[in-house]
Amino acid sequence: MEFRLSKMLTFLTLTTLVGMASHAAAVRQPLPQLSYWNSVLPNTPIPKAFRELIHPGVPHLYFALVYVAKSADLVSKNFLRPAGTENQLDKATDALGPCAGLVLMEKDLHPGKTVKYGFPRDTTSKSSRFVSRPTAESIPFSSNKMEEILKRFSLRPESSEANTIKETIDYCEMPAMKGEERYCATSLESLVDFATSELGSNIRTMSTEVERGANNDVEQTYTITDGVKVLAEDKVVTCHKMSYPFAVFLCHAIEKTRAYMVPMEGADGTKANAVIICHRDTSKFAPNNWGLSQLHLKPGEGPLCHLLSDGHLTWLREKNLDEQYIVSVA
Repeated sequence: MEFRLSKMLTFLTLTTLVGMASHAAAVRQPLPQLSYWNSVLPNTPIPKAFRELIHPGVPHLYFALVYVAKSADLVSKNFLRPAGTENQLDKATDALGPCAGLVLMEKDLHPGKTVKYGFPRDTTSKSSRFVSRPTAESIPFSSNKMEEILKRFSLRPESSEANTIKETIDYCEMPAMKGEERYCATSLESLVDFATSELGSNIRTMSTEVERGANNDVEQTYTITDGVKVLAEDKVVTCHKMSYPFAVFLCHAIEKTRAYMVPMEGADGTKANAVIICHRDTSKFAPNNWGLSQLHLKPGEGPLCHLLSDGHLTWLREKNLDEQYIVSVA
């Protein structure tokens, strides 16, 4: 009996070691998303925000666990809200919805200007990561296929998760404004394809960076400091993380858009470099646009600027970064 038990333990140990070795070998293999990125954008470093959304090891392991879930409890409720926002459809009916947060006038982007803001961390990354393009394309992403989508995720139609999925898809299906190109990317590969189709392959990504501390989420006074830079003056592509069980980004390019890097310092000493996007022509924006209403503006009355919160990125042509300049203050 002892001999049999010893042999069984030896077999289980060897099986475990072989399994671990196989998993380690799989981890060492480049993931399909990274291979695609490197083939299309060989000179563009992949941003941390994207790298964190690619699951290491078995590429589809996390998605498989969600896919076979038998109750909504196994689908993390973190995906119910995008980072730093409330329900996007409650806040806007056009381009500013998923990035609504801090809005300000372009003329205010100068040293000494103070704003009230908190820098909430993106809490959706662990619960909604990229799946491969084949996997994403095998799952319907259409308001006409809601019943099938909910079955895929084992969600009840009346659940809050189902409602959030529907809201995200509805937002993605909204028609573009005049002068806007928009696309909801359900995989990293399709996101790269949209960005390169708009800007070419010689591009970089930029995102807001902030010193992480215990009170980053708490609103406080931030003062714009010296060194405000114009990153691009012609065309940029911004991509906003949406609420969905796996990573979905709403990417869009709007005519007459300028991008800034704005250094800030909080009252508690926290330093941040904020990417701020300014839409210089708002004449095509909806009258009830949330950002315009916050600034008491009507469409076309002036540039509207908004800060890109954690997890949201902007794409710029490489030449723009070579030509960036410090904003002079008279």
